[in-house]
Amino acid sequence: MRTLGIIPHPRFRIEVYSLDKHFYVEVEAGPMKQCYKFHKEQAESLEGVKKIMDAAFLEKSYALFEEMYKNQQAALTRFADAP
Repeated sequence: MRTLGIIPHPRFRIEVYSLDKHFYVEVEAGPMKQCYKFHKEQAESLEGVKKIMDAAFLEKSYALFEEMYKNQQAALTRFADAP
């Protein structure tokens, strides 16, 4: 796996890696990370990955990050309240 590049974004850190048959994309926000694999036939280059990671995709990712954060906080609260 080699680093292909970073997609600039004001809200997330988006790093793209190249594998043999896939592009591997990490989207990070605070303590949370989402990872996606796209077959190289779906996105032939870093520019192709950028097109897939459009505003609608990233808005949904943001909503998922909010859910992930709530889930993490709920688990930490349960753990802290456990005898």
